[in-house]
Amino acid sequence: MERVKSAYRMGWFIVMFDLPVTTKSERRAAQQFRKDLLDLGYLMLQFSVYARCAVTIDRKKKMLSELESINPHTGNIRCFFITDAQWGQGIVIYATKRNSPYEIDADQDTEQLKFW
Repeated sequence: MERVKSAYRMGWFIVMFDLPVTTKSERRAAQQFRKDLLDLGYLMLQFSVYARCAVTIDRKKKMLSELESINPHTGNIRCFFITDAQWGQGIVIYATKRNSPYEIDADQDTEQLKFW
């Protein structure tokens, strides 16, 4: 019998941070932290929000240990683990409106609508 993978066992490790960038050394430390996150396999979701797939919940312990080793010791870093099911329910709101194929653009010729 094949074991079905659960969307609740696998998840995503989310890292959000607020690091000071007032001085040159703080900017350098913040930039190095971002680079280290990318080197560890994180995806940049926003400028200070990164995510990495965690195959198991136990994997997050190792990921937390890795984060502690690259901690710039300035500002704050928050970490969350969410299941793959929760990740899949995420909503992204874009800066510009995207037209669906079923929406009518007000600038389009409405000649076809006269039929109805």
